[in-house]
Amino acid sequence: MFKKSLISLALAFSLTACVSTEHTSNVTQINNNSITIAPLTSLYNYQLINSVTKSPISLSTLVSDVKNTDVIFIGEFHSHQGAHLLQLQFLEALYKQNPNLILSMEQFTRDAQPVLDKYLAGEYGEETLMKEGKAWPHYKGSYRAIIEFAREHNIPVIAANSPAMHVRCVGRNGADIIAKFPVEQADWSAKKLDLDNKSYKEKFMSFIRASGRSHGQTPEQQKARQMKTYAAQLLRDTTMAESIIKAMAEHPNAQVVHLNGSFHSDGHLGTVAVLETMKPTLKTKVLSPVMVEDNMKPMAKTDDYAQGDYIYLLREMPSRYIDKEKRNASIRKLIKKRMTEKCEL
Repeated sequence: MFKKSLISLALAFSLTACVSTEHTSNVTQINNNSITIAPLTSLYNYQLINSVTKSPISLSTLVSDVKNTDVIFIGEFHSHQGAHLLQLQFLEALYKQNPNLILSMEQFTRDAQPVLDKYLAGEYGEETLMKEGKAWPHYKGSYRAIIEFAREHNIPVIAANSPAMHVRCVGRNGADIIAKFPVEQADWSAKKLDLDNKSYKEKFMSFIRASGRSHGQTPEQQKARQMKTYAAQLLRDTTMAESIIKAMAEHPNAQVVHLNGSFHSDGHLGTVAVLETMKPTLKTKVLSPVMVEDNMKPMAKTDDYAQGDYIYLLREMPSRYIDKEKRNASIRKLIKKRMTEKCEL
């Protein structure tokens, strides 16, 4: 229970965070009308599944299926090689079908858009993008190939997310502090949050409660703290949804591919729900990752199909720690760091 509590709490803090497809998309064998998914022998392997038919599909079928979709969300497990390979290969294949694309990314924040634009235009080098554009630490292994494809094919890339400091300030003080953001930062985040999506709110609160962290607080104090954390999560979701709508207005008739951590799009909740509320006429599709329990006999569970219009099976990531004490020490260090970070606008 202590292990689960620490891991859940660490994750809660983070929330408040050209290869041929024939060789990498997993191969299915159909014998006597039964479908067998080939083993996931590598962390680069993935298997796409249509959640309605519960049948494996190819990347080309997926691309054809989303031909008339306005916004495609690809949820990811951050730093999973299979997820990032799928994102790249999907973008490549979709570009062949429709070059009028926009790539929207959680992994860059709005304040970094000028830096990202200059990198795409060839005015900045990669190290400048990494430092001044505040790229994520695992950028080179996870997103470099995706950004380079976009750059080489003149695909606009949208730095869609809210800056970390804005998220931190809302997490510490609640949504009311948004009105106090400096004027020069006013366009970096959404100005109004809808805190009333019951399904998403309950999902998020359940996740937070799993941490078991109370520090002697009364139930009322715990609830107030949880609402601030939820508001910080919604700041990300709402900012990303607004960024997508703005990009579509600037690039009429373009198709959007948005990359984000799976929590932001699973079940058409999070960013997807905000976007669909803002613009109900948009056609959206969600791809959600699922890590299997048996790499040799990969399969989805019944609940997995509800996560997206399509899911993709992945191998489980290696354990970061085997030694319990080392794992717990690392998590405590992360929690201590996050708790000491201040809201400094």
